[in-house]
Amino acid sequence: MRPVLICSDVMLPSVLASATAPGARPTYVVERATLRTRIARRGGRVVQGDVRDPAFVRQVTRRGRGPVVLVVGAAAMPGVGAAVAAAAPDSPVVALGSEDRAVPGAVVIPARAFAERVVAPALHRAAQRLRAERVRAHFASAERVLILMQDDPDPDAIASALALKTLLGRTRASARLCTFGSITRPENVAMCTILDIDVEEIAAPALRHFDRVAMVDVQPAFLEERLDLLERFPEVDLVIDHHPVERPIRAHIRDVRPSYGATATILVEYLRALDVKISQRLATALLYAIKSDTLALERGSTRADLAAYGHLFGLANHNALRRIERPALSEAALDALAAGLRHRRVVRGVFFSHLGEVETVDPVPQFADFGLSAEGVEWSVVSGVVAGQVHVSVRNVGYVKSAGDVTRAAFGDLGMAGGHRTMAKAVVGLRKLLAGAGDAPPDEACRERIVQRFLRALEQNGKP
Repeated sequence: MRPVLICSDVMLPSVLASATAPGARPTYVVERATLRTRIARRGGRVVQGDVRDPAFVRQVTRRGRGPVVLVVGAAAMPGVGAAVAAAAPDSPVVALGSEDRAVPGAVVIPARAFAERVVAPALHRAAQRLRAERVRAHFASAERVLILMQDDPDPDAIASALALKTLLGRTRASARLCTFGSITRPENVAMCTILDIDVEEIAAPALRHFDRVAMVDVQPAFLEERLDLLERFPEVDLVIDHHPVERPIRAHIRDVRPSYGATATILVEYLRALDVKISQRLATALLYAIKSDTLALERGSTRADLAAYGHLFGLANHNALRRIERPALSEAALDALAAGLRHRRVVRGVFFSHLGEVETVDPVPQFADFGLSAEGVEWSVVSGVVAGQVHVSVRNVGYVKSAGDVTRAAFGDLGMAGGHRTMAKAVVGLRKLLAGAGDAPPDEACRERIVQRFLRALEQNGKP
């Protein structure tokens, strides 16, 4: 049905007409002769008259029951709305006005809301376009590009690396996805296998063979123990990450957004801003990245994560996604989880469990997520020992103190510690943690030290 636009200008109603009735020519209803002439010159259907007169409004709306859009001055809005209500009571009415101006029978869109929903997203997209173009330009002349991830990269790092390679328009030969470690978690191995993502293990000396170095989902400071990057590269070329900044980042281009739930969200915004086609394979990887880092948008997600998730959902291969999310659990992993249940403790709303020696770090964050489901629990703290290092995963329900702050206060003096509001981790040396523990069995001593340190840090940082 043809929409009727009662307006004092022509541009904005034209936009609204395309949204309400695609393909239908609207009828413009105006009071000023000058506006009538402008619209007519553009080939528009236009009628001039008294828009407060119900008889006139009835005449221009008699041919159909299409929507009526009101875009007039705030002072005239109630009078025009009353005329439309009297003349066309069965027509849906939308009014672009102010929140304090009621229009009988109409849905009012405040001008501020229009700016927030239309103008602000357009400005954000324009900013992402500039950032993405700058990244492309910086890497355009490089023959060999290294996209570097953390040791044992997670889905967010893997998908972000693949997205950056796509953004740069690179092949596998000209842009390699690398890590100093290896991929161990079953679901991450399945992700690379099912989606055919080639992640290589690399040694530090090989970096001299690359023209440009980009880092995704990690910052240079987190790799200093494996490689003195600042000596080999006074600054890396690019860092894209969503983790909090622990130390100054030396990079030619930096895009770090701790408020975002996933680094993948940043890359989705880049790709969309430049209208880069997102293949089904890439969409599946990016969707899984956002889903895993935000617990399907339940943890630490933002409006940007929601928008990226929604865009990717219809593009992804959900059969492949289900295969990735449900990898087989080994006997060792099942034993570790069983041990975690046996040794669980809940103290002042905190779920504690120490898994002891584990083959890989995988069960630690998995069981930390599970711990939050215990009755009366607001925090989950799960630890395990891998090759002499104690890995601690921390989760909370979201409305309490920042997990990153508390974890840093509890374990930051012993090693790496930090994270986001709802999830954090620490990696400390077992000997450092147990210094002065006496003759107590290592697992028992480790368990007690973690409980004491975390509860003390929680108390010092204050509960909600």
